[in-house]
Amino acid sequence: MRILTKLLVCLMALSLPLSAGTELPLNIKKLSDRVLVVWVADYYQTIGVVALATEKGIVTIDANLSRSNDMRIRKAIAEEFGRSDFKYLINTHYHHDHTGGNQAYADIEIIAHKNCPAGMKKELTDKGLDDLIGRFKERLKIRRLEIKQLDPESREQKTMNEEIILLRQAVDEFENGFVPTYPTLLFEKNMILDMGDMTLELYYFGGRHTNSDIVIYIPEEGLVALGDHIPGIMLPFVGRGTIGDLPVVLEHWSRIIESGREIKHVTMAHWDMPMSVEAFKEQYFYLKTVVDTLDEMQQAGNTLDDAKRTFTIEKDFPFFKDKILKIRDIDLHENNIEALWKWLSGK
Repeated sequence: MRILTKLLVCLMALSLPLSAGTELPLNIKKLSDRVLVVWVADYYQTIGVVALATEKGIVTIDANLSRSNDMRIRKAIAEEFGRSDFKYLINTHYHHDHTGGNQAYADIEIIAHKNCPAGMKKELTDKGLDDLIGRFKERLKIRRLEIKQLDPESREQKTMNEEIILLRQAVDEFENGFVPTYPTLLFEKNMILDMGDMTLELYYFGGRHTNSDIVIYIPEEGLVALGDHIPGIMLPFVGRGTIGDLPVVLEHWSRIIESGREIKHVTMAHWDMPMSVEAFKEQYFYLKTVVDTLDEMQQAGNTLDDAKRTFTIEKDFPFFKDKILKIRDIDLHENNIEALWKWLSGK
């Protein structure tokens, strides 16, 4: 069965339209001799696939929207490492731009949180898939009109041109030969993968983005691989209805940061989203400090107004003073205080 699946993957690559996946540049960033980040496009945001060359096989983290692009990325990884023994694909969450290309890895085990398959099924089958294709077609029509008004040498035009190519690929591939390819190895809170010379620590980080988000930490490389996490350019935002399993998330975050082990690199799934090691640590410090302090204040009988006067960004969290602190006139810090206060009072 495994040999047959590998054959089908090869045939799938040969049967894709020649225009799909061949019009965009492919980029490779080397973090070490054993770690690559590979993505397509120079301007439009796509997924940067993290590839790990371990003793027990190659592990990739996240797929893309388009299986043709993931076939190109997989081939590039094999050529760069000089080996093709792919062992695992890890999906950081269920969203279609991270799992639509799973089909390119149908011959290996796919790992994800236990909530991932249900989310994929909702987006990538039946009405969910029809709606997705419809949205892409509508956006493609709009972009084809808009691009005519742009300077051919402008960054905006180059970004939109890449988006048009990717939208065309997605529509074509979803309408021709697409098969949702679900994770085969699931976990709930955490999982440890022993890959011989590398240990992959997988942690549930869900509740604020999706109910299936995970983070991967590889201590031997000092690497933290995130999915769609809060970017490093802004204060962490706690949605009033999306606090989710925050205590579990903070516990898992602390295992990574407070263990004393070195963190050299933090990658976001979207290749152009900034995240430094310092920002990753400061985000944890901010949320942990606010949650712990508000909990103590409630136990002491303080009020929400007292809580709002307790912290200032400039005094308590100066790292964020030059970051994005407002979105659509919403003060993120004040929103966080109110949301966490309400959650703590009713948890």
